[in-house]
Amino acid sequence: MVDGIDINQDDAEKALLPDDLNSLAVGSYIVPNPNKRKYYPLYVLSIVAFTYLASIFLTFINFNISLIILTLVAILLFLINNKFQITQEEVIEKILDYIEHPIGYYSIALTFLFNFKNILTPVWTVIVYSHESPPQLKTIIEINAYSGIVLGDPYTESINA
Repeated sequence: MVDGIDINQDDAEKALLPDDLNSLAVGSYIVPNPNKRKYYPLYVLSIVAFTYLASIFLTFINFNISLIILTLVAILLFLINNKFQITQEEVIEKILDYIEHPIGYYSIALTFLFNFKNILTPVWTVIVYSHESPPQLKTIIEINAYSGIVLGDPYTESINA
C-alpha cells in the first residue's frame, strides 16, 4: 500500500507538478519540531528593538502603538506551551488501555487546546479503527502531548457500512 494518490509521472511532468506535491515523493506526515517555536518570541522582540530604535531616529512617526502591540505579542508567544513529552511515535502506546477493540489502523493529528494557563496546549487527536475490513468500530481519543494524560472519555461509535 502506498501513502497518498498515485500520479502518472508523465502527467506530473506536463503539469509542472513540484516534487513536494507528488504523493510518491513524500511519505507519511511528520510533525515539525516544536522546539523551533521557542525562537518566535525572540524574533518579535528583535522587531520591537528595531521599532524602538526607529522611533528614536524617525521622530515624525509615532511607533508607540506598534511597540505596545509587538510587546504583547511577544509575551503571548512566551506563554504558549510548546513542550512535547509524548512524541508522535509514542501516542498509540499511551492510549492502548483506553481502546476497547482490536486496532486495525489509526490516524494521528496534532491539535491545540486553548486554556488560560498555557494559552495553547498541544494535544494529539487519534482516530482508531477496528481491524475488520471494512472497520466496524471507530474510537476518537485525545491525549495531552506534554503530560500524556488522556483528555476526557474516549468516544467509540459503530460504523454502519
